[in-house]
Amino acid sequence: MSILVLLLVSFLIKPGISQLNNTQNNINTPIRSFCGRNPPINLPSFINNRNSTFTEIRRQLSGNGVFYARAQSLSEGDSVFGLAQCRNYLSTAQCVACLDAGVSELDNCITGNGAYIFFDNCFVSS
Repeated sequence: MSILVLLLVSFLIKPGISQLNNTQNNINTPIRSFCGRNPPINLPSFINNRNSTFTEIRRQLSGNGVFYARAQSLSEGDSVFGLAQCRNYLSTAQCVACLDAGVSELDNCITGNGAYIFFDNCFVSS
């Protein structure tokens, strides 16, 4: 009787499929992004602050076992706060590559402060 119940249950259960974690091919698939609508006061100052913020975040994520980093640059009136977080199964190189992909996407957001992008492997915000 118990064998019959096990067979019946095994036919009724649908197999589950886990999400691919992309650890082998390191594809950083964009999931969602947003460009802020608050225009910078001084565009060159904003770009310099954003670049120095992302440089500091990249430096922090280059350490082994670091999956979260934040930084800020506050000079000349256009403050930029940034952060990045990677999934903990990524290697350091994969985490930094995901950050770089996010930064290259956010470089297009010069119309306003407060941008972010979600990838399947990381999150980047400024």
